[in-house]
Amino acid sequence: MSDTGPVRIFHGSELPRLLLLFAIMVVGWAWVWNSLRAPVEPIEPDPIAEGKPPDVEADASPEFETVGDKTALAFRDMAAYTKLLDQARDSTPADLAAHARRDVTYAHLWERPGHYRGVPVHLLGAARRVLRYESKLSRTGWLHEAWVFTADGQNNPYVCVFEDVPKGLPIGPNVSERVVFNGYFLKLMRYEAGDVPRAAPLLVGRIGWTPRPGATEGSSQRTAYWLAGAVGVMFLISLGRWILQLRRSLAPKSLASRLRDRPTEEIAPEDLNDWLESVASEPEKETPPKV
Repeated sequence: MSDTGPVRIFHGSELPRLLLLFAIMVVGWAWVWNSLRAPVEPIEPDPIAEGKPPDVEADASPEFETVGDKTALAFRDMAAYTKLLDQARDSTPADLAAHARRDVTYAHLWERPGHYRGVPVHLLGAARRVLRYESKLSRTGWLHEAWVFTADGQNNPYVCVFEDVPKGLPIGPNVSERVVFNGYFLKLMRYEAGDVPRAAPLLVGRIGWTPRPGATEGSSQRTAYWLAGAVGVMFLISLGRWILQLRRSLAPKSLASRLRDRPTEEIAPEDLNDWLESVASEPEKETPPKV
């Protein structure tokens, strides 16, 4: 029977600490993974074909008779421009979104602009430029213009004009915001892209935008990422120390040293001779007299 006892893999509080770090690491990394995968906004479903779509009906109002395509916005476009601003102002965002067509693409507007004059169109994309300028046509004295890029535009923008701006929407020549726009198509407006003249669909309507997480929330998320990483490093260090200690405990050298130090019934001759001499040299104890 061995008297060395079982080999202990864990000492003290190493096992509870290792389990605690492992649990914190799993929970923290799972939370970080879900945060990275979660979209900023829900993805809008694609339109579904349900038989013949409703016929497109262009606005035949006299205000649109003088509108010209692939030209800059000019005085002859102002009557139709003002009419669409009034229509967007009098429509609620929900009502305008319900009537906006989702089957009209950039190619439709480019190839047959007159066929879609005054038709409400739904856009979902990224606003890369948001500008504002004073205008007497607005009840607030200001109009806003967002240059929106969509998946069907092939890196060509829509120019979207709106009066009511969502609170907190960034404004500037270089932004990147996911927006929804429902507006009436007016014309293909000419603009200068560097030294090359181009044209973009001009729409007048309402914009929708959801704020991104604020700076404070973003800072807290970065802090959580760092904490999760620190816990992971601590767990790996503890795991490495435990593995190293386990290897030392199970190493052949360690076992041989323990076997060498075990007590046995054999004694070396030199040790036996020394013990006998020490016993012989001790004075005999006097035996007390018997009474």
